[in-house]
Parts: sequence; C-alpha cells; structure tokens
Amino acid sequence: MESNTFRWEDARQFNWWQLLLATFIPSGIAFFLFHIVLPRLVANGGGRLSSWATVASIGLFAFSLGGLFLLNKEAKELGVSIWKRMSLRGLSLRQWGLYIVLLVVALLLAFLIQPVTVGFMEALDFFPPDYFPFILDPRIDPLSAPESVISPNLAIRGNYSLIPLMLVALALNILTEELYFRAWMLPKMVKWGNLGWVLNGVLFAFYHSFQLWLLPTLLVASLSFAFLFYRSRSLWVVFVGHLVGNFLLTALGLVALIAS
Repeated sequence: MESNTFRWEDARQFNWWQLLLATFIPSGIAFFLFHIVLPRLVANGGGRLSSWATVASIGLFAFSLGGLFLLNKEAKELGVSIWKRMSLRGLSLRQWGLYIVLLVVALLLAFLIQPVTVGFMEALDFFPPDYFPFILDPRIDPLSAPESVISPNLAIRGNYSLIPLMLVALALNILTEELYFRAWMLPKMVKWGNLGWVLNGVLFAFYHSFQLWLLPTLLVASLSFAFLFYRSRSLWVVFVGHLVGNFLLTALGLVALIAS
C-alpha cells in the first residue's frame, strides 16, 4: 500500500563511497562520449553543434532512463508513488513568489559570473577543445562572431534543422540532471544537514569533468539549484529554473542566430 508522503529522511542515505560513485560513474561516461566519441564524429565531417547535440541526446536519454529506474525502484521500496519519490510536490502561490525571486537572483549570479569564468579559462590556459560547439565557449558572442568561428564546418545561419536537434538535447539535459542529481541524489544526503546540499552542488559541478573550463559558472548554478531544491523540497522549482536558464535562453539565442 502506497503512502501519501515521502520524507527525505526515509530514503536510504549515501555513505561517502556511494556518493562519489554516484557522481563520477556518469561523469566518466560523459567524458568518454564528449572527448572520445564526439571528436571522431567531428573529424569525420560532422558539424560541431549537430554532433554535440546527437552525442548528448543519446547519452542523456540513457541516463534519464537510469534515473527513472532508480527513482522507481526506491519508490517501491519505500511504498510511495514515483511522483512522490521525485519530490514533485505542489507549492502555494506565496511559496512560488519567494522561489521565483530566488531563481531570478540565482540566474543573474550565473550570468554575472561569466567574466570570472573567462578569466578562469585564460588564467589556467584552459579552453574548450576545437571539437566542442560555440555554445560552450563564453568568449564567443555568436551574434557578432564570424561563421568561421561559430561553426567552421557546418553552416549555422539558415540551418533550421538544428533547432529540433538542440531542443531534444536541451530537454533531455534538464530531465536527466534534475531527476538524477536532485530528485534521486539529494534526498539521500540529508543526514549531513546543510552540508548535504553543498556537497550535492559541488559534486554536480565536478560531474561536468568534460567541460570544467566553465567551473565558476557551474559552481554558482549548481549550488543555487541544490539550495533551492533542499529548501523547497519541490523539484518543480529547479525544473523551472533549469528550463529558463538552460533551455529557453539557449534555444531563443540559437533561433535568433539561425534566423539572422
């Protein structure tokens, strides 16, 4: 018989080695996809953006299925619905008002930290490899940069076929990261109190071992989302934040670039 509630404290808590394995196994798989598979696709004539979106979509789809499997498995063990285990609880209008303000602050901080990220890259001489797309290089302004810089081996402007490909990749990115790193992992870290959400945010940033040149931005965004989920106990909050910060802004920017 299913319970009407899911208390985070009821989830089986991580020990240190489980926490590290849960972070760095998917990190290692992502590193393989983006630094072994992706450069081979680009070397064989694939466009940087289209190849990246294809590799990301395949990896994230498998990752999302794994996250859903883990959530469903634990939901059955706890006798709750998967909806409850995913922490998809509703919030009042007053709560939404508060969290929307906090989300705006978090997104502004992530935007304002961009110059620090560029400085970090330049200080360490740590830049994205040439097989990565321009969207992962904060030094590039896509609306003013020449086509040879944005995409030397595939036309971007006027190439509307890229839009659905990128939409799928970005949608899967939101679904996967929120279900796995927030919904599944963070409730299993509450035994550490506030340190739990801090660890979750830091480890989520370092999960991105395949693009650590973005570390300052990743840390700000990761810690912000972990804190908001920890405080709200609702995945809807970080879903909305991720949707705006990682989906709508990128998608709208891409559409503007393609149509320019």
